[in-house]
Amino acid sequence: MRRHVVSAWIVILVVLVSGCASLFWMGEKPHVDIVNVTPKEMRLLEQTFLMELRIQNPTETDLDITGMSFELEINGQPFARGVSNQSLKVERLSTQLVQVDAYTGLISILRQLSEAKKGSYASGFKYRLKGSIHTGAPSFRIPFDETGEFK
Repeated sequence: MRRHVVSAWIVILVVLVSGCASLFWMGEKPHVDIVNVTPKEMRLLEQTFLMELRIQNPTETDLDITGMSFELEINGQPFARGVSNQSLKVERLSTQLVQVDAYTGLISILRQLSEAKKGSYASGFKYRLKGSIHTGAPSFRIPFDETGEFK
């Protein structure tokens, strides 16, 4: 009886350890950069932008993506957010372009227009794109947090 209990605990421990190992990304994280932003649909209370993102895989392992979620900040202010369920494979040491929809509300647009009117964007504006890349494993996400500047 004791042997079965010990065997059961060993099996449980192995399952837990292998499950926890997939919760942490062991390699260098992928880079996600904004390539282009194009207005797609403009409604009174919500605007949709088509964002083209470059996903760069700097590791020696292929990256199988099943989706992503993200938030975009402009000059430290929340601007847009989006999700995508597109599946793609970014091979080792390569990049892929992906197009995703980003949604923003009227308040975010008005806030940015107010800052532009004050001359805040005369020398360009800074952005922050943060979110996570989803892989096929349940509950496994690779976070990303990129900053840049448009002039």
